[in-house]
Amino acid sequence: MPAASKYGASPAKSRLAGLIAHRDPGDPAITEARAKLAEANARARVRAAVAAWPSLSAEVRAELAVIILSGGGDAA
Repeated sequence: MPAASKYGASPAKSRLAGLIAHRDPGDPAITEARAKLAEANARARVRAAVAAWPSLSAEVRAELAVIILSGGGDAA
């Protein structure tokens, strides 16, 4: 997992903007940069949500980890 950036999605957004300005829209690097930006945005949203939560028991943290690792579907 990449190290967390204090800038959130800004580096990924800047990279995508630079690629779009100088490359053909069908360039695979743009597709990859869009995916990386989506990942950075998701990571930032999850970090913000978790920061707002109260303290959770180990059992609840484990259950949430299962939900995330299963792709968000019903892990039961």
